[in-house]
Amino acid sequence: MSSKPKTKKENPTMQMNMPEGVKQMAEKSVDQAQAAFEKAGEVAHKNVQVLDASASAFKTNAADLQLKIMEIAQNNVNQAFTFARKFIETQEPRQLFEMQQGFVRDQFEQMTKQATELNDIAVKLARETAKPVQDTLLQSFQNLGKTANA
Repeated sequence: MSSKPKTKKENPTMQMNMPEGVKQMAEKSVDQAQAAFEKAGEVAHKNVQVLDASASAFKTNAADLQLKIMEIAQNNVNQAFTFARKFIETQEPRQLFEMQQGFVRDQFEQMTKQATELNDIAVKLARETAKPVQDTLLQSFQNLGKTANA
């Protein structure tokens, strides 16, 4: 037979007597910790949704911007080839000079229009990418104000 002493686990008659006040405080602490954990989980889930919405808006608008840049580049190259063909066919120096001036003027006007289009898309990209974050922050501050007033 073994003569090892019995531990608390081995003694079924031994119970831990905790004062009622301590027990209530411990239960309250556990409840508060669980509530805080659940709230943190809700916040994390909401943040993932906000980031997903923001990333989705960025992806869509970035693709629009890339397509517009490609369209502009293709258009500019086509105009340059058209000008080059006309330039080669022209034989009088005066016509060459007038054609060159017209091409430069048209390209400048085109560039101004293209810059405006790109700017509009870039502003839309920034605005729509930031909107989910802005909306969430605004809602958080409104909720904070309601909590403070309650």
